Amino acid sequence: MKFLKTTTLMFVALTLFSACDEKLLEVSPSTSVTIDQAFTDPAIFESYIVGMYDELFDGNYMPRLQVSMDVQGGDVLVYTARNFNRYPREYNFDQTPNGGYSSDVWFQAYDVIGLANPAIAAVADAPLSADQKALFEAELLAFRATSLHMLTRLFGQPYSAGRDNPSVVLNTEVLDPTAPGLGRSTVGQVYDQIVIDLERAVTLMPASRSDRSRWTLKAVQGQLARVYLDMEMWQEAADYAELASAGVTLMSATEWQDGFYQPNSEWLFYGGKTADDSNGFVSPHSFWDSRRLGYSSMRLGIDFVDNNFTATDIRGENLLLKDGGGVPIIQDAYITTKLFHNAGFVNQEVFMRASEMLLIEAEAKAELGGAANIADAQAALLTIQQRADAGVAASGNTGAALLEEIYLERRKELYAEGHAYFDMQRLQRDIVRSAAGGHYASPLNVPFSSTVRLAPIPQFELDGNETIRPQQNPGYGS
Repeated sequence: MKFLKTTTLMFVALTLFSACDEKLLEVSPSTSVTIDQAFTDPAIFESYIVGMYDELFDGNYMPRLQVSMDVQGGDVLVYTARNFNRYPREYNFDQTPNGGYSSDVWFQAYDVIGLANPAIAAVADAPLSADQKALFEAELLAFRATSLHMLTRLFGQPYSAGRDNPSVVLNTEVLDPTAPGLGRSTVGQVYDQIVIDLERAVTLMPASRSDRSRWTLKAVQGQLARVYLDMEMWQEAADYAELASAGVTLMSATEWQDGFYQPNSEWLFYGGKTADDSNGFVSPHSFWDSRRLGYSSMRLGIDFVDNNFTATDIRGENLLLKDGGGVPIIQDAYITTKLFHNAGFVNQEVFMRASEMLLIEAEAKAELGGAANIADAQAALLTIQQRADAGVAASGNTGAALLEEIYLERRKELYAEGHAYFDMQRLQRDIVRSAAGGHYASPLNVPFSSTVRLAPIPQFELDGNETIRPQQNPGYGS
């Protein structure tokens, strides 16, 4: 596999260059650091890992994926003015092997995996303390598992559709550039490896780690909760979601309305951006916020807002941009101010919140059933509902009705954070979008069975890997 074989060698110098501080660069210029030398110095090892955070939160990876997953989820519309052709392929489900987010995400995800593999192999013999080894290995495993998780959810059928469906390339070793390329593993094989990596990361990550712009124990537990939710392993999903949210103070209603541009008490993991490495105009905030210079392309569907939010819910009408008379402005659809694009364009991009964990707990316990679990599910759901609307009463629903209430609450709480399409996939639901006006804002019905629900494997991977070449997803040629 030409691309997957060479990614580590291609990026190690770049990563060291971008991640090392001035002192390290003076001592050993990045161009003189080889892959064999990268793990012989604790400071360089640390810089290598810092560089991996830059790769994870690069504008072409997690931030772009967050916007794409909302665009494809059904509740979000794309406004054409000033759009400059951003996200129409994703919006209209017309990606090709040469266009759309799939190529960028494949490239970035396997970049992260290719950087993680040699570092994981090197940890045991690296000149690090026992504590450093545990911390670095935990971070590296979390990087690899998260990238595999993103890839399999985009390019493979959801776990709920069966373990034996084709997924993505499962690469956990440093590959020989002269060896034959790897083919696609099954969904089950990829998820099994994700669980192995994250379960080990949980045992290694120190609970004292507090920098939430890097992997912490709660962030790894939260990622495991997401994975187990996909796998419909309800008890494990509930357990890890509870661990991730335990002791965390939810952001207040006022903080929710102030805009998601800086971390607060409930953010469990976020991209720690600075003026030097901000995603600027390609950050999710640029596409959502119309109050400052940016693309301002994303809108909330009128039906989504009008049919699902009460008049007193802070997340709905109260968060819409209004004219001088207090009337919501409609540009094809509503403009939400949830993602605030600050004046310096240095926006912190949230990747995980405790509210999501409470909703995972609610769903998992509703699925488990039984009086105690149902009560816990209703209580977790109510915590989210009452933060948004203090007048909401506890749900009296059980069974399928309770699950539907939780699914809806996920849509209301997590919009603009990149969850919508992944939820539609794991729940195997058709995407039905009704919209009026605008070139991209056209009605759309994409059943779960449609071939466009899976992203195409990029052409550059097909060209460079003779094994995967005949394994393209259906509907995209070969």
